[in-house]
Amino acid sequence: MSIQTDDEMAAVEVTHSPARISSAITVGAALVAVLSTGIFQTLALGIGLFGVAGVAGGLFGLQSERLTVAGVGIVFIGVIVSGAFGPTPPEFLLFGTLANIIAFDLANNAFSVGRQLSAETDTNRGEVVHAAATIAVGVVAAGLAFGIYLVPLGELTVAGLAFLLFGAMLLVWAIRS
Repeated sequence: MSIQTDDEMAAVEVTHSPARISSAITVGAALVAVLSTGIFQTLALGIGLFGVAGVAGGLFGLQSERLTVAGVGIVFIGVIVSGAFGPTPPEFLLFGTLANIIAFDLANNAFSVGRQLSAETDTNRGEVVHAAATIAVGVVAAGLAFGIYLVPLGELTVAGLAFLLFGAMLLVWAIRS
């Protein structure tokens, strides 16, 4: 029987920081949301970039889920401002909203994986599969919504756009439940 020394019994520090791959894709998706709608409206661009800073700071700096969710919300406000005050085409608004929803879902996944597993655990495959599934479902939902928009109307009204955005958010919520 061997006796263990203090060096052999040193404690292991477990860090529960957000998952790295999901965090990086989250910031990228938030940036895509801002750039796709901010090119038409400078106020929306400023608001959105402020939101991206919150997303990046929440994931990589402070590791704060509240700051990250608030940043994603601010990015979404930028998308709304772009639609309300700018000459942004509906396609770009739908794409920006889809990118924002993807950022929200992947941010939640980053914190969820971080809480359940340590930062030293290899989670790359699971994170990539989750991101691919989220993007695939979002693209199909956005494509269906845009197809429905094109067939009967020909032009998107403000109310129609609001219902498209609301429907996309409900779809993501239903998938997560």
